[in-house]
Amino acid sequence: MFYGGLLLITPAFSGLVEGRLPIEISARGARFAERADHSAESTAEALQTLEHTTAALSEELSDATLEIALLKTTIDDKKKPAVLSER
Repeated sequence: MFYGGLLLITPAFSGLVEGRLPIEISARGARFAERADHSAESTAEALQTLEHTTAALSEELSDATLEIALLKTTIDDKKKPAVLSER
């Protein structure tokens, strides 16, 4: 009876005082989720890396699009029939 009460009171007390509840209660005790502080920092770093990667890819896409347009212009110029001059 004592351990059953302890299993229920400890997570309830932790939830009221610290504002977090356990994710699992077993015979070994309550298991709480990991703190999200570290997760937020790693998420911010990953987001910054993705933003830099996206900017670089956008610039490379613009360069490739311009190069393709120039190549199309060059090919179109070569396909035009030569104008024969009348003598």
